[in-house]
Amino acid sequence: MDFTIVDYYGPQKSKCGYCKGVQCSMGCGMHAYTMTPKDYQDLIDRGWRRSGHYCYKQDNTKTCCPHYTIKCDALNFKLSKSHKKIIKRMNRFLRDGKRGKNDEELNSSMTSEKPDGENMEVEMNNEGCGIRDVVEAPNVPLKNINLEAFAKANEKGKSNEKQPGVQKPKTNAMEIDKNSTQNNETPNNSKNSTDGANPPCKKAKQMRLERRLAKQAAKGLPAVIENKPSKSQEKSLKEFLNDAKPDDKHKLNIVLVPSNKNMYTDTAFALYRKYQLTIHNDNPERLEPKKLQRFCYNSPLKLTKPSDGPPLGYGSFHQQYYLDDQLIAVAVIDILPYCVSSVYFFYDPDYSFLSLGTYSSLREIELVQDLASKVPALKYYYMGFYIHSCPKMRYKGKLSASYLLCPEAYTWHPLSDEIRLKLDANKYQRFNDDPLARDENEFEESDMDLVLLMIDQSSYVKYRQYRQRSMNLVAAIRNKIAGSDDHAAIVEYGKLVGKPLAHRMLYLKM
Repeated sequence: MDFTIVDYYGPQKSKCGYCKGVQCSMGCGMHAYTMTPKDYQDLIDRGWRRSGHYCYKQDNTKTCCPHYTIKCDALNFKLSKSHKKIIKRMNRFLRDGKRGKNDEELNSSMTSEKPDGENMEVEMNNEGCGIRDVVEAPNVPLKNINLEAFAKANEKGKSNEKQPGVQKPKTNAMEIDKNSTQNNETPNNSKNSTDGANPPCKKAKQMRLERRLAKQAAKGLPAVIENKPSKSQEKSLKEFLNDAKPDDKHKLNIVLVPSNKNMYTDTAFALYRKYQLTIHNDNPERLEPKKLQRFCYNSPLKLTKPSDGPPLGYGSFHQQYYLDDQLIAVAVIDILPYCVSSVYFFYDPDYSFLSLGTYSSLREIELVQDLASKVPALKYYYMGFYIHSCPKMRYKGKLSASYLLCPEAYTWHPLSDEIRLKLDANKYQRFNDDPLARDENEFEESDMDLVLLMIDQSSYVKYRQYRQRSMNLVAAIRNKIAGSDDHAAIVEYGKLVGKPLAHRMLYLKM
């Protein structure tokens, strides 16, 4: 189905899962009955996120803890030392089944930076679950819409837009400059230049090598220097992750499958329940199968498989982690025209020593890199929201080549120390320094006429057509009572989703 159908709810207030404030998390929400991957890609590039079918966008100028959309350029991602330690620890465990002496200590230090398993945004609940996003869909009855009948009734009116993945994504000039700098970096940068008066400081590695050579010379032994791979030959993320050998004691199998409500199993719920109780101290009475189904299995995104897209297509997927034959973790992700977007991750707490939350993030970056080799535009990894006012959520900004979305101009900006200092001073920031820079998809009231409204089970009209149909006496009386508020809501909706989406998605008005 080529349509996105949304029911806009307007402003929403809820408890904040970060500062624990009551009714201070402010934003707007809508229910998506069905949504194309292209439309959701454009929504998250305007600061929206989904939890199941519920889509929400924080009002950063009013909310207690501003949410900034963050993404990582997977093609320019660089492994840190801590990332390598986690991968090596996993590979060691798979190889011999043993836990290292320092595993618990290392795991403790890593979780202080990044709480395991909480690398995604999830369903919000009023009792809170640690530091995850807390956004719950309002208790509004859903409308009874027959999507199949609607699709058949509008078969001839299908959009002739290009398939997802063939359009070039909007890129900020600052992003291009930074990426080109990263790609052209050499070990002899200005910081270590030998042109100055002071020679560069020796690294510990070089000092150890010199001491070893000195000992060999003192013993009358010939100097032997190991030929280790140069920096340019350093192993890739894929090589680090896929270091399994046939004789390994354990086998880790990661299966990527399309998500749908029928794939739910009791095994997955038992894993989710164990995770919530152990890691988040959740209330056992709240842990029901329907809750897991609602935000991990139900998705408005419809699986689409264009010829020039990824092998499995665009839509919602689960990465299932099997250790031998045991399900130990599940990552919920969306594969979209320009990115892999993280939704949620839960795992068996018995394997916390493997830092599965961080490990899954690296696996998802590897997935982006693999997909980018087939679909060049699909090269970003979206981590959800960066909440600088919550120290425990700053771990997301530690992935190299990360960018934040300007909440006003909707341009991307490298997450630099300068931006961090600005956020330290004021939790709300406009990242685009050009005061004249505006949202290129800005919606104005004059754009109202082309907003698409779904008015019944079989048809939709443009707003101007709807207004003309409503000029009879009965409609005039009705509009006199409620029309002004409805008009204001549509304008608000248009400003939040932007002009192209307001002219493409169907605003439910039944």
